[in-house]
Amino acid sequence: MKLRLLLPAAVLAMGIIAGCSNEEEPAEMNHDHASEDEVRSLEVDLEVPETAASGETVEFTAHVHSNGEDVPDADSVMFEVLQGEESLEKIEAEHDENGNYTIEHAFDEAGTYTVISHVDAFQLHTMPQKDITVE
Repeated sequence: MKLRLLLPAAVLAMGIIAGCSNEEEPAEMNHDHASEDEVRSLEVDLEVPETAASGETVEFTAHVHSNGEDVPDADSVMFEVLQGEESLEKIEAEHDENGNYTIEHAFDEAGTYTVISHVDAFQLHTMPQKDITVE
């Protein structure tokens, strides 16, 4: 019987303590600086030729954009070349212009390769991939 009386008193006491907290209200969102409050997207349009000749130099381009704007200052843009499950090499790309990061690459042997662009920006990571057939 005493337990029934103590439980409501304990719940009431917790409510009073919580209601009398001296904690400050959370800061309001700053809508004057959208970059601080805005949810960012990270999108990459990967351009890789469908085919290439062995020994031919081809371009890989990653167009990096976020919320409709080009991203000229991504934290990292790297192209990885795989043959099957084996990673052959990773090449860091530099920004060219308009959110485009480009490298040139030549394949020594015929085969089907996968190109993955690893892009880091705004604390996000994305890695679109495309295949290229080398003859």
